Amino acid sequence: MILGEPLRVIDSGAARTCRLESRTDGTMSLSPDERPPGELCVSPGWVDLHTHVYDGMTTIGVPPDDVGLSTGVHLVADAGSAGAETLDGLAKYVIPAADVRVRAWVNIGSYGLVHMRETADIRNIDVDATLAAIDRHRDIVCGVKVRSSGLIVGAMGLQPLQLGRLVAREAGLPLLVHIGEPPPLIEHVLDLLDDGDVITHCYHDKTGNPWRPDGRPESALARALDRGVLLDVGHGAASFSFAVASRAIAAGFPPHTISTDVHVRNISGLVYDLPTTMTKLLSCGLPIESVIAAVTERPRRILRTPEPWIDSDGTVRHATVFRLTHTTPPERVYRDAGGDERAPASYIVPVATVVNGRVTPIDPRQGV
Repeated sequence: MILGEPLRVIDSGAARTCRLESRTDGTMSLSPDERPPGELCVSPGWVDLHTHVYDGMTTIGVPPDDVGLSTGVHLVADAGSAGAETLDGLAKYVIPAADVRVRAWVNIGSYGLVHMRETADIRNIDVDATLAAIDRHRDIVCGVKVRSSGLIVGAMGLQPLQLGRLVAREAGLPLLVHIGEPPPLIEHVLDLLDDGDVITHCYHDKTGNPWRPDGRPESALARALDRGVLLDVGHGAASFSFAVASRAIAAGFPPHTISTDVHVRNISGLVYDLPTTMTKLLSCGLPIESVIAAVTERPRRILRTPEPWIDSDGTVRHATVFRLTHTTPPERVYRDAGGDERAPASYIVPVATVVNGRVTPIDPRQGV
């Protein structure tokens, strides 16, 4: 049961303890509580900035609701599964059928991730068609996705990123740029990014990553951060290292956002869901307040969905209730992409969500 229990509130405001109360119309409000909180916490509803939820179209997509409210996540952003030629289907069939809210980073490759080397051929990039697709779906498109690493772009080098940057600037939207193995060289990638653009897979440990052994950024990344470029975790199947993340965080370079890059190849193991990834960053030394900011206010700002979580009349509009516990969740292993396994000191476990004032337990057997 969570109604009436003292909850530690974690948001951008002052530290405080509150309790969820049901009003006469059945909606939830937060009231101050003077009792010391236990494990239970509440925050604005979580956001996963990098997912793959174009179920049925790509070979890697998962159903949006498999990584949505049942894991404490209120909003997911699909990261380039759809391009200009396939975005209509995502908008028409997948998004309306989902309970979780979905936004889309449109791929600069016209067919999105139907083809896993989507930008290796210039014939698969159409600038004008991509701009037209964005204009048709301004309500769901949050930016332009470019995967800028050697296994994907091949001989195209920087061209997909250069064309993606052109589209993003014309559309007035940010870039989400996948970084990985060269070519192109990481400094050439980073030098093309501007204020508000996001690099995902920021803590990968592949050859040519942008970090020094002491956790400080290489010069190109330092320049990019000074320009306002943002760091996103984007865990994925091959793109997160405990060691790289821990060193960077200790050196003062935490992620701006925490995301999963969840897809069919990692949802059943390694990534699982957003709270698992959040727990991993917690174990790397990121304070819980920063972990929560990285899945709430910061991704909402990037996605331009800054809705307050508590309305002016006190109604809780969107929230995630969770436990910060020392008890390991069952059947859960905390491992990075290189196979390094950790036993975190604390775990983030979602308990319930509140949507438009209505609370729903994540495990229906526990009640509210």
